[in-house]
Amino acid sequence: MRSSAVVAVAFVAVACASSAPVATSSSGLDGAFTRAATESGVPRDLLVAVARVEGGLRMPKTRDVDADAQVPVAGPLELRRGKIDTLARGAARLGVSEAALRRDTDLALRAGALVLADLGRHDGARAGDLPSWQRALEDFSGYADARHRVDYAKRVLATLASGGSFPARDGEAILLERHFELDVPVAQIDVPERTLSNLPDYPDADVFPTDCTNKCDTNRGGYSVDRIVIHDTEGGWDASVATLQNDSGKSVHYIVGQDGRVGQFVPETYTAWHAGNYYYNQRSVGIEHVGYFHQSYPDAEYDASAKLVAYLTQKYGVPADRTHIVGHDQIPNGNVMAESAAPCEGSPSTCETGSSYGGADNHRDPGDWEWCTYMPRFGGSCKCNDIWDLWNCSSDGTQAFRCQNGQVELQQCTAGCVVEPLGQDDQCNVAEVDAGPPPVVEDAGTTPPSKHGPSAGPNGDAPQAGGCSAAPARASGAAWLALALGIVTTLRARRRR
Repeated sequence: MRSSAVVAVAFVAVACASSAPVATSSSGLDGAFTRAATESGVPRDLLVAVARVEGGLRMPKTRDVDADAQVPVAGPLELRRGKIDTLARGAARLGVSEAALRRDTDLALRAGALVLADLGRHDGARAGDLPSWQRALEDFSGYADARHRVDYAKRVLATLASGGSFPARDGEAILLERHFELDVPVAQIDVPERTLSNLPDYPDADVFPTDCTNKCDTNRGGYSVDRIVIHDTEGGWDASVATLQNDSGKSVHYIVGQDGRVGQFVPETYTAWHAGNYYYNQRSVGIEHVGYFHQSYPDAEYDASAKLVAYLTQKYGVPADRTHIVGHDQIPNGNVMAESAAPCEGSPSTCETGSSYGGADNHRDPGDWEWCTYMPRFGGSCKCNDIWDLWNCSSDGTQAFRCQNGQVELQQCTAGCVVEPLGQDDQCNVAEVDAGPPPVVEDAGTTPPSKHGPSAGPNGDAPQAGGCSAAPARASGAAWLALALGIVTTLRARRRR
């Protein structure tokens, strides 16, 4: 009853905040939005809505960036190399380097606001008329095709219409006033329909039309698909799609979002330039995943990707093993070995070390990818080198893995999994099952074995000493599970092999 009241109070507070004028702060990210709006003349709420759609509100103030990232992005507005290169324009607007914008989030917010202001002036936008910014938003999106440009603008304007309170970096909450004047105009924005010529190979995918000029080849040179390469983008959905649709020198067949949506750029019959190794490019399908190297991937993304890979393995007869389903970090670097060499078979940390793998540019993605969570979803199996010798929690806290005597072992953590300090087994908790009334025991001197003892191992064996403990859940199990999942998310990046 008390928790229900808390939820009700929280709901009322958010509802009131979204319908009343927003009081902005002069500090933190909120202050950065206010200053960028004042400098550029772009409405502050419009900047917030763009950042919300981009997923950039939680971007750290200062970032370590990879110069060779497939999707270089900058700031909460995720400046990128789309059809309009907002990253290059933003850097030129402030007279700084693109690398400086990628490192300094607030600087990139200033640059992005100025770029959006320039587009607004070109397209006739007016500061006090939010619907008039639609065309500027379409251009700012960077999408190459009209259907997705219009859809992007509609999503930003719909965010303005609904308002809300959104979590941001450093625990800050960014408030956005609800703009009732947009309810009708947003509903009237028509998104162009998909045409028959743009139907995907994979039925669940959305097609992002991509010109192959200096990005891919329209055939595979007579070779058939025998591998699937897993990548991550290092950017949000919109920035990743716009970049991969437009930026020269790179392409990929598919992209999977953190919410499970799937997009296709070029047909599977094309050679996409994704692996930094042409031998592998001609013989593989590349799949990008929206995410970041040292952040865990959500279950919806693993599930959608696994369904896509199940389709591909069945279609092309690709074996569902870790020799044929590989990460970008396993691709041979043709500058130091034959391009046709076998993929790296070591642990992720081994493959990521040195210059031997990751293709010609030594890419390290997909980072914290849980192969033992992923592979079984389409009938495959992971390998011992994908995990630790000690018990290691999955990112969602529902399972634990370890390599023991050359075999992968798995436990289901029905009451959550707790990440312990590096060098110790993680703790896999198993919920206590209600056994009902005690059995009738004829021999009073004999005590039946407990039904609540340690859980059996994957092969029915009792867990070894020092392994992943199977502690029963107590009365406060729900709270403990919530805490455990929070710890898993926070500490996951420290658990790399």
